[in-house]
Amino acid sequence: MLNDLVVISLLLLAYWYWYTAQSIKAMALQATKARCAALELLMLDDYVALSRMGLKKDTAGKWQVYRCYAFEFASTGDERYNGVCTVLGNRVLSIEMQPYRIE
Repeated sequence: MLNDLVVISLLLLAYWYWYTAQSIKAMALQATKARCAALELLMLDDYVALSRMGLKKDTAGKWQVYRCYAFEFASTGDERYNGVCTVLGNRVLSIEMQPYRIE
């Protein structure tokens, strides 16, 4: 009985983590698409990939999950450039992009 309770708790915890991670990834994707659209860039593959993750304190001193998502974009359609969307907790901190060619 106790083993079943532990297994169910672990499964619920894993689901909660997965659901939270997917919603934060969707938020990072939306923010990245908006930045690319604002700069008249083409976001390639419509995809962000988790590249780094850890714990970091926010401005209030509270520990939050820190995630970096990598993405690719193009300015002219010929070359691919890399970018990084940084998220702390459930807030986008920054979107950094490689220097790109403007035509």
